[in-house]
Amino acid sequence: MGDVALAIWYIRIRDKNKTRTPFDGIIKVEKILVTQAEVDNGIDSDLVDLISAHLINERNPTAYGADLRWANHLYPIYLTEKHIKSHYLSRESFLHLF
Repeated sequence: MGDVALAIWYIRIRDKNKTRTPFDGIIKVEKILVTQAEVDNGIDSDLVDLISAHLINERNPTAYGADLRWANHLYPIYLTEKHIKSHYLSRESFLHLF
């Protein structure tokens, strides 16, 4: 893949008094630095503020089903887990294969 320069920061999108653990309500943001100016100088703080503001504005997801991780809810992860779990064999089904 080669070397990729990234800017990484964290955003608290939920008040920590309204979450179950200190890590609930925090998201990690990674942005690939695409220009040489970004690599040399970092990204402009106005761009960080803009990206952060857009993410904060999207902080109220609608969870699929009864998922207790709503504060950290990521739709693709939930759907992937649901798909994988739907293909698990139960213990009894596995034992009947032999």
